[in-house]
Formats: sequence, structure tokens, C-alpha cells
Amino acid sequence: MLFAMHSFLLRRGLVLPLVLSAAALLLLSSALAAPAEQSTACFNAPVSADPTPTVCIARVLAQINSTSPDNQFVVSWRSQKAEKGRVVLTSGETFDDVRGANYQGKTHYVAVNNLNAKTTYQFDIQSGNSTFTNNGAHWSAKLGAPVQQTTPYTIFGRVKNPDGSDADNVIVIAQVRDGDKKGTTTRSALLSALIVLADGGDFFNINLDEARIQNNGQKYIFNPDTDKVLITAIGAQGSASQVFKISDLHPPAPPPSLILNANGSGSAVTATPTILEPTITPTASPTLTETPTLPLPTEPPEPPTDTPVPTETATREPILELVTPTIMPAEETQIAENEVETAIALPVGDEIEPPQPTRVSRGVPNVLAPVETNNNSNVIFIVLAVVLLVGAGLLGLAAYFVTRR
Repeated sequence: MLFAMHSFLLRRGLVLPLVLSAAALLLLSSALAAPAEQSTACFNAPVSADPTPTVCIARVLAQINSTSPDNQFVVSWRSQKAEKGRVVLTSGETFDDVRGANYQGKTHYVAVNNLNAKTTYQFDIQSGNSTFTNNGAHWSAKLGAPVQQTTPYTIFGRVKNPDGSDADNVIVIAQVRDGDKKGTTTRSALLSALIVLADGGDFFNINLDEARIQNNGQKYIFNPDTDKVLITAIGAQGSASQVFKISDLHPPAPPPSLILNANGSGSAVTATPTILEPTITPTASPTLTETPTLPLPTEPPEPPTDTPVPTETATREPILELVTPTIMPAEETQIAENEVETAIALPVGDEIEPPQPTRVSRGVPNVLAPVETNNNSNVIFIVLAVVLLVGAGLLGLAAYFVTRR
């Protein structure tokens, strides 16, 4: 049966279309199984009386496999006028703006924490005196399985108002995007940060090690030199968006500045050139050009090297001095017990009288009387000894011959 069907399809030329159809269905099923990428409409939507289109869910993190403050997500939105904002879970828990429960502004930034991993949370937002429920469907954030953080990779940047001043209370949204078809090839879930000048900084900093895939269950793998990141800044005086190579926002690269614009077409510029001003000012040049005109001091000529060195020191007789050693009281008894006779080495020659040996006793040097030596008497003694030996030998021979007779 199957063979007959195969022959029929082969004769009709239908094998190739069936193979292509099967491949198309397989690709379609894979695409449907993949998580949908989060839309960027939340931070591009214009502000209206209903803040629903501007609600962004970012930094959905699960790091502990239980309820923990490290498990969290962040909700941000914008309003037409300055007002309070909070997030209310459908379970009844409420969370205030990170700038305080009494903060009123046009940007709202609420961190919802102390959550459980692998759990979906539904919530509504309260902005001013109204509660918004996403048209009755509520908003939801799903925490995936715990993902432990590794080495942080933080990106930095500034946000400026149109007049060049530092922007305050600005929401910054980041989304990692693939640039080399390696690692993770889709877009990441959203990350976010908040710039508050009162906290002592005009920079935003976002740790890309927290980047997750769209379902927040796995770490987003990126290459800083080939992958990119979309940065969008939203403040009271407008917004600005720019795509950067990731390594361009990481030290030692200078942090760029995003310039807000009321119509949303803000721009980005590199670090301000004020750092180069000290090297441009030629304040030291006048003093450097005058100093070479001053006469340089001349050194006296060195004596000629072929001048003979006086040789008087070579024939000068050495002078010997008797130095009385200083003996501490603690050493006195030891020296008295160990009397040592010392002698001083003399230079070769007969003109210098040999020094007198000294004996140290009880710490006071005693000079012994010199022993008189006479070289002539020594010679006489030697001659007499030789004569006596010869005479003794002759007497012995004489006695030998007498006894033989």
C-alpha cells in the first residue's frame, strides 16, 4: 500500500512539495514554542491620562529557590502630572516607589521584591487617585527558575536635558540584542535603572549579568564586542533612544550622554571634551623659551691625567700608635682570667724597632721589658758549636785507632 502510494506520488512529482511542507510546519512549530519577545512600546508610548500603555516590567530576577528579597521585578510608568504611584498585587500586598511612599512625580519606579521563584504574580497600579487594572486583565510577571549571578558587567552613561543640564528622576530601559548570531540570538527581557541626582550620581549603571531571555528562566549569553544594547531614557523633558555596542558603555570607554527631546527623537553624544582642555592651554611655553638664554655655569678644567702622582706615601715610614682599649666593667673579670699575649704585625724592614709585647691583666696593659737581641752573639755561639762537634769527632777517631792497636 505504502509502496503504491510512493510510486503514485513519485509519478506525479509530489515528493518535493511534501518534504518542503513538512519542513515549513516544523519551523512554524518551533517559532510558536519560542517565547515572544517583549515589545518596546511601553517606553515609546506617549503619555496620556491612562498610563496603561507606558507600563514596563523589567529586571525580573529569581536567584533563590524560595521566597527571598533577591527575587524581584520592577514596574515603571509615566503620568501627565506629578502624583504618587504604587503597585498592588492581586494578593493584597502593596509596594511604594523606591524614592519613598510620599514621592510625587511624572516618572514612577516601583520594585516588587521578597517573591518566590518559578511563580507568576499579577498586579495593578495606582497612579494618583486612580487604580488601573490593564483593562481588567491585570499585569503579570513570571519569575523563572533561580539563576545565580556571576561576574558583573556594568554599563554606564549620562542623561542630559535639552539645555545640557543633568536630567533628574529619569527611567533608563536597556535591552540586549544579538549582533553576531552566537550565544543567545534573540532579544533579552528588559532591564532598567533610575537616575536620582539627590542620591549623589548623574550616571545610570545597569548590570548586564542580570540579563535574561524572554521567559526570564535562563541567563542571556552575550559578547560585549559584537552584541549590542538598546538604551532608552525617559524623563520629564522628553526621551532619547540609542543602540550601542555593549563594550562602548563599559570602562575604560568614556560614558556617552543621551540628550532628551520632547518629541522623543533625542540623540546621544560621546563624553564631553572638557577633559582635553588642560592639555591645550600653552601656559608653560613663555618660561620654557627664556630659560635656554641664561649662561650655563662652566666647570673648572680637570687636572691633566698624565701628572705623576707623588710617591712620598710609598716610602713614608708607618707610624704605630699604642691604643689603650676601653674595657667595660662587665668584661673586666673575664679578661683577667684569660690573659692573652698579643702582637702587632710589622712591615718588612730592619729600620723599625719591633713593638714590645703587652700583657693585659685586670684591664690595665702592662708593658714587659724588651728582650735584648744581639745578632753577633748568635753567630759566635753557632761557630763554637761547630768547633766542638768537629773536635768531638776527631777525639772519637783517635780513640778508635788506639783501641785497634
